[in-house]
Amino acid sequence: MVRFRSSKEIAEQEQRKAPPNYFSRRVQYKLLLMVAVLMGVVITIERVSDPSLFSFFGSSDPAGKPPINSTDATDNDQSPAKPRLTSYGVLDKATFSQTELDVHETYLDLWSVIFKRLTYNQKKLVLDTLRKGRLEIMLDDEHKTTWWDLYQEIDELFQKYLQQVLLSLNASENALTDSQKARGLAVVATIRQQWNERYRKAFLEVLELDADTGKYDSEYRFTQLIIDQLALSMIKDHSLFSNDDDIAWFRMLERLQAFDYSEIKASTTARVSALELGSQQAQFRGRLVTIRGEVRKAYRVQAQPNELKIDHYNVIVIKPVGGTLVPFVVYSLETPENFPDLPDKNIDATTLDLGDVVEVTGYFFKSWAHQGGDGKMHSSPLLLARNFDWFKGQRLEAAEENPSLADSIPTWVVFGIPLTVAVVITLGVYLASIWNNDSSRSRTASSKDNSTLSAFNDDEVGPNILESLQQLSEQELPEPVANKADDASAIQDPANTIIPTDVPESDDLETDDD
Repeated sequence: MVRFRSSKEIAEQEQRKAPPNYFSRRVQYKLLLMVAVLMGVVITIERVSDPSLFSFFGSSDPAGKPPINSTDATDNDQSPAKPRLTSYGVLDKATFSQTELDVHETYLDLWSVIFKRLTYNQKKLVLDTLRKGRLEIMLDDEHKTTWWDLYQEIDELFQKYLQQVLLSLNASENALTDSQKARGLAVVATIRQQWNERYRKAFLEVLELDADTGKYDSEYRFTQLIIDQLALSMIKDHSLFSNDDDIAWFRMLERLQAFDYSEIKASTTARVSALELGSQQAQFRGRLVTIRGEVRKAYRVQAQPNELKIDHYNVIVIKPVGGTLVPFVVYSLETPENFPDLPDKNIDATTLDLGDVVEVTGYFFKSWAHQGGDGKMHSSPLLLARNFDWFKGQRLEAAEENPSLADSIPTWVVFGIPLTVAVVITLGVYLASIWNNDSSRSRTASSKDNSTLSAFNDDEVGPNILESLQQLSEQELPEPVANKADDASAIQDPANTIIPTDVPESDDLETDDD
């Protein structure tokens, strides 16, 4: 008996999804992607276990840093956090209002224009005058004479700068809106007023016989902050020393001289590697950072004449922790107690090979291009420090005997475990899909048989073969169908009447006497 499926069974069959073909490229690519994602997650978990990985995300300024007024920035803040020690020439713009920021940026552009017109000696004279004004040191007659001439030149450059800005704001071809023009004019008016009422008087006060520079301390420090920012932007990485480096160089050393080394260490912003300093110069430049490694070479060099009375530098070349080929170069003002006397590289023509572990906290200056022992040019991170910690007799290998958990895991384990887990998961999914496929086919066949049997009631008996044949014989036969061309002959000759051959005659059927 032919049985047709119900609409409910058809819907259930359509909802039953066929198992994936694991030999097709599409499914294989999906599995490969799943394995790659799993391995990536495991490797990421392993890497993020090292806190130093996120050292460059944190702010270099300690928490709780008080806001800095644009004209009252000080370098001698004695708060425990030492906010002005942590960085040099770095402006925290979050503490400024929009108006203060506009004024500050305009001053920065002003002094940039002025410094482009000054000679190297004139720039040094500006810095020396500002330093003595902050420290309330009287100028000698020669200094007063040269400063008076330079002041007049600076004042003239200031007036020309403001005139140029006003012409630019009022130019007809300028695309500024009315609100932008009003904002620019307000900034120009503020700077002109501050210059005439405060900064001119501050720059002229140092020329007086009984100069009271203390009352203009905020003006000196604000101007110094502007020049510090400008000096930091003039530093070029992967280059030799130049005159443009001197401003930031001696200002960083002046900052380090003002604090004990214990305070400097407590104010560090990050513990960094040579790779970080070599690839993220802008992020760390002018900030206090801490490095650790093994001294490979140490010597002394003479310093150029300067107002800070620094006569020499102690230079140490450090092999960083981690075995990188890029060394650190540190210029230190002092050496630890009982540290060996260093030979003068230029006079003695020799260096000291020490090999002990040191830890240094200082200002990152730049990636310095220098000639290596192989005669080729190299670029190494250079730091300026006041002093450093010396671990006498300790070697880098001994210092790393107790590595962190992340460093103690072999590389093959990091990649092998995720790969093994991925293969096991893939195999388990494949076997589970085969089992589910066989089980679903068995359930489908069983459900078909059960549905066929359930079509009959328990007390219902179907007709036997004889009864079925008798029912067929009693059915009326269909009228014969003939072609139109044979209609006439079929009527004249009854013998030609078409009888279906597939209908059995009743005489040919066997009967059951029972």
